[in-house]
Amino acid sequence: MAREINIDNDGNIILKIKLKPIIKLLAVIACTIGAGYLQLEGQTEASRICLMIFVAAAGLWVTEAVPPFATGIMVIVLSIYLLGQVGGPLGLESSGIQSSYQIFLNPMASPVIVLFFGGFIMALAASKHGLDVRLAKAFIKPFGTKPKMVLLGVILITALFSMFMSNTATTAMMIAILGPVFSHFEGRDPFKRALVLSVPFAANIGGMGTIIGTPPNAVAASVLGKIGYEISFIKWMVIGVPIVLVLIFILWVVLIKVFKPREERFEILFPGELKLTWDLVMVVITFCVTIFLWLMQPIVKIPSAVVALLPIIVFTMFGIIDREDLKKIEWHVLILIAGGLTLGVAMKSSGLSEIIVYYFAKIPLSGASMLAVIVLFSLLLSNFMSHTAAANLLIPIVVSMSFVNPTLSALGVALACSLAMSLPISTPPNAIAFATQAITTKELARYGTLISLIGIIVMLAMLYLNKTVLGLI
Repeated sequence: MAREINIDNDGNIILKIKLKPIIKLLAVIACTIGAGYLQLEGQTEASRICLMIFVAAAGLWVTEAVPPFATGIMVIVLSIYLLGQVGGPLGLESSGIQSSYQIFLNPMASPVIVLFFGGFIMALAASKHGLDVRLAKAFIKPFGTKPKMVLLGVILITALFSMFMSNTATTAMMIAILGPVFSHFEGRDPFKRALVLSVPFAANIGGMGTIIGTPPNAVAASVLGKIGYEISFIKWMVIGVPIVLVLIFILWVVLIKVFKPREERFEILFPGELKLTWDLVMVVITFCVTIFLWLMQPIVKIPSAVVALLPIIVFTMFGIIDREDLKKIEWHVLILIAGGLTLGVAMKSSGLSEIIVYYFAKIPLSGASMLAVIVLFSLLLSNFMSHTAAANLLIPIVVSMSFVNPTLSALGVALACSLAMSLPISTPPNAIAFATQAITTKELARYGTLISLIGIIVMLAMLYLNKTVLGLI
C-alpha cells in the first residue's frame, strides 16, 4: 500500500504517504506510455496495445509496486477491454466458442489451474490431518543420528514433499519440525546453518520434479500444451526427477564440506504420536490413488487435471476440507498463473510474440547458446521478482522462437526460475529460513548462487541428454 493511516493519542487521524511505491508506479506508467510510441517492424495496432500491457505487467511484477496477483488481474481486464471487443484491434467476432473477449477468460479455467488447485487441496489436507508430519518422521528417522546422514534425510524429505506441496508450505513445515532442535545449538553452529540452508534450497530444487511442484512448471506445461507439445505428469517426472536427484546430492556434498558438524551424533525430536482418525485414513487413500493415477497416465489415459478433481471432491464432500480451510488456499497464486496465461494469449493473438522473436533472431547466437542466455536471464530475473511472474513473461516468448526447441526452452525457463535462490527475497522458502536468524544474507547469496549456477549446468546438460538419448522431447 502507498498509504498508511494511524491514530495518535489525541484521536487525530494521521495519514502517511509512502513515496517509494508511488515512484515505482509512476516509473512503470512512464515506461508503458513510452512503449506505446515505439515503432517496431511488423507492428499493428493490436501488437502496440499488447506491448503496452506487457511492459506494464513486467514493470509491476519486477517492482511489486502493487501485489503480483493484482497485476495478473490487470492483464486479464486490460486484454478484454482493449483487445477483446468485437470489431476491435484483433478483429474478433461475436459468434463461436472462441469469440471476442472469451479467449482472454479461458485461461482462468485452464486444466493447469485445476491441476494446481487439486495440488493445493492435497497439501492442505495433509497438513491439517498430520500426514505431513507422519511422513517426515517415517522418512527421516531411518537415516540415524550421524549429522551428515540426518542432513541427507532432511534434504530428501524436503525435496520429496515439495514435489507435491507448495515449496513455501514445505519449508514452513520442515523449519517447524527442526525448530525445537535449533535451541540446543550454541552460537552460530555450523550444522545448524547447514540444516537451515538445506531446507529452502531442497524445497526449491524438489519443486522442479513435477508439474505441480511449482507454478512455473505449470505455466510451461500449459503454454506447451496450447501449441501441441503435450507433457504428461509422468513425462515431466522422467525429465525433472533425475535433475532433482543430482542437484540434491550436490547440495548435500556442498553443505557437508562447508559446514562441518562439531558433534558425531545428532537426533531430530519429532512431535508425539498422532491419533489415527478416519479423516487421516481417507487422506492417505486419496493421496495414494491420485498419485498412482498421475503416474499411470500413459496407461489409464486420464488427463492429470481430471485426476486432480478426485481429491477436490473427496475431501470437500466428506468434510475433510471445510469452508475455513478453503480460505487458506493460495488463491493469489492461481490468479497470478491465470494472468500470465492470458498475457501469453494476448501476445500470440496480437502478433507481439512474433515481433519479439524477430528481434531475438537478430542476435548472433546459435540455438544452444541462445538457450543458455535465456536460461541465465531467467535465473537473474527470478532472483528479483516472483518466479511465477518471470515464467509468465518469458515462456510465451521463448516457445515462439523457431531457432530454439520450444520444449527445451520452456522447460529451461521454468526450471531456471525454480533455481533462483540467491537472496532472502528471491523466494518465500528463502525468506522463511532467513527469518530464523541462523543464516546471513551473505551466506544465502554465496551458497544460493553456487547451487543455482551448478544447477543451471546440470539442468541444461540433462535436458539435452533427454533430447538426444531418451528421445522424450
